[in-house]
Amino acid sequence: MPVYTYICSECGARFEQRRSFKDGDGNITCPNGHVNVRREYSAPSVVFKGSGWYSTDHRKKSTEAVKD
Repeated sequence: MPVYTYICSECGARFEQRRSFKDGDGNITCPNGHVNVRREYSAPSVVFKGSGWYSTDHRKKSTEAVKD
């Protein structure tokens, strides 16, 4: 189950909660008991593995020497 970060609109508390995809964002209360909370969106962490992800993977090797 993913962990989501929520922010309370009333007191500004920031907290995390593990929720299932099927649960949605309903019935969430902040640690101080407020029910007016919103989910904070953040960039996902992505790891690119394997060939084809780096600039050196597709760069053609030059056969000419660079002249000054």
